[in-house]
Order: sequence, then C-alpha cells, then structure tokens
Amino acid sequence: MPLTTPIYLVDSPSHSQWLVTCDNNAILETVPVSGQNAVPYTRVNSVTDGTSWQISVVGNPPPTGFNWGDLRATSITQDSYPTQLLVTAPNGTVYAIQVATVGPPILGTIAQGIIQTALPLAPYNCNTPISTLAQNVLSRLEDPSSVFWSTEFEVNAGIVEALNETILLVGRPAQTVGLQFNLTPNTPWQFVPKGVMSVTDIWGPQSRLRRGTLFDLDYSQSSWGSDWENDTDPAGPTMFVPLGFNMFVVHPATSVPQTVLLDGIAYPVTVPYPYDGSQIVPFEDHFFEMFEMYSAVYCRLKESGAELQEAMPMLQNFYKLAERMTTIQDRRDPMVFSPSFGGTIGVNALKRR
Repeated sequence: MPLTTPIYLVDSPSHSQWLVTCDNNAILETVPVSGQNAVPYTRVNSVTDGTSWQISVVGNPPPTGFNWGDLRATSITQDSYPTQLLVTAPNGTVYAIQVATVGPPILGTIAQGIIQTALPLAPYNCNTPISTLAQNVLSRLEDPSSVFWSTEFEVNAGIVEALNETILLVGRPAQTVGLQFNLTPNTPWQFVPKGVMSVTDIWGPQSRLRRGTLFDLDYSQSSWGSDWENDTDPAGPTMFVPLGFNMFVVHPATSVPQTVLLDGIAYPVTVPYPYDGSQIVPFEDHFFEMFEMYSAVYCRLKESGAELQEAMPMLQNFYKLAERMTTIQDRRDPMVFSPSFGGTIGVNALKRR
C-alpha cells in the first residue's frame, strides 16, 4: 500500500491516463493506467525562486523534442502552491517531485523549468517545528522563561546548527537528486549551486564522474603535469573533486557548454537567520534529544568557564548519537564517522600529511 496519495494525470489530446511515480533509484517515470480519477495537471512553486509551474504529461502525438508520456513543466501565473509533490518508490522510500528554475521563466513556456526528484524537504510525517525542541533546551539551561538566552537568536540558532552538523556527518535525510547543472566551459573551477551543502556525485552525459582529491590531481596522475588546470576536452570531464563547501573541480574541463546532473546533501533549513521556530526538524523524533543537547552546548558558549566545561559531555553524547545514526541511515559516500570527526577508508601516511 503506498505511503502517499497516488498522482494520476490525463494527457491531451489522446486522453490517456498516467500514474506519476519513480523507481528505487529516484528516477521519475509515468505508468499507463485506466479507470482512475485523473486530472490534466498539477501545480507547484519552484524550489529555487518560488515561481509557479504546471506539471503535465505529453500527449500523443507528442511535440518536437518530447516523447508520449514525458513529464513537462510549463510556466504559469504566480500563485501559492506547494514546492514538492510526494510519490512512493516500490521499496517504500518516499521521494518528492519538484521544479527548479535555472533562469528567468517565460510565462506559458517550458523554458528553464527543470523537473527533479529529491528526498522531501521534511521527510514524510515529519512535522515537528524547532520551537518544540527550543522549550526543552531552555529547560536544560534552567531558563524556561528565556530571560538570559534568546529563543529566536540563540536557542533556535543552536538547533539549526545541530541539524546542519548532523546532515554533514550523516548525509541524511535532506538530499538533492538529479539537479541539472551547466558547467562553465574552459575552466575546471565550478561553484556549488545554491541550496546544496555538499556535492556527493556528478553524472556526466556518458557515465558517472570519478571522485578524487586535489592530491590526486597534483601528484597521483603521472600523465598530468602541473598545468592540469588548462586541460580541456569537448567530451567533458571524467573526474570531479570537492573543494570546500562552495566550489568543486572537474577534470578535464569541458571545452563546450555541457549539462551534468548533481546529487548532493541539501541544507535542512533554507531560510536565513534568525529563525522564528516554525522550521521543521527533518529527522525522526527519537533523535530530538541529540539536537537539544547540541543547542544547550551552543548556548553555553556564551558563559564559558565552568558552565561550558560541564556542557562538554553533552557534546560528546551528540557525536555518539550521530555515530549511531550512521549505522541506521543510508550512506552517501565512503566516509567512516568516528568521535575524531571522521576519516577516509585506507588513508596512507603520505595522504594523511
């Protein structure tokens, strides 16, 4: 039995009915059905700029550039719609359908509206705001009336920092899947798109790009010189290297415009500081205690001294729970988390230096 309400659409002019769903790899698909209560379209707001889009199924005969049964997004007049539609994969995982905008939309056209799949911004059935956790944090701080610590500016901020830290360590549950990204030609230096905390995979036109390090580019490849930054290829890159949180490197650089697909870890909270408390915690409720402990430590940084020292065991417990979480959540890359903040598998002595 599906966890979400099925989405049935009817195309035009052939009037065939389709079930909008995705497979276990989060790849969108439309399945022909009949006898369902289908509608001609569904509407969403873009996750990137809030513009409104209408998602429909291409009918038969299809227009140029489309196949019968394809999904397409058309720009419509601005209104208030959800940013994501939920679908259930055969293995029971709940994914979200969303539209991203890569340029100024043109009303009534399909230009710049990219349909994506991702994990929900707040996982299915997660509806607890951070304000609920904030009150527990204030109780830990023995300040239930929020006299010494500001709920909005300190406690809520601490909870959001805890969510960011957990997403970084565990790589779950907020994820961006299949985000189309236009590589800048003739340069290996690329900027991570807005809303993505870390890029975990890049899929080129032919295959998945191999993940490496700057060390690999500088030393490991004997066929490359120190001028690897100037290497270009019209076929595009075969390797990518994460570079901090706002850039990544591709090698060789593409010499022509090329679009790739990015998978990555998304930020759990997308609104700027300060936080009003309405933001949803995108984790299961049995992990709430660890976020409260982290926020309490975050707030006690203001006191320093003995109060801060007494709070450090709570920070240790936070990392122990994060380590436990890695054993029950999906993994996104070959990283092993430990109380020493993680390390790659099989690091040799030279690379460690």
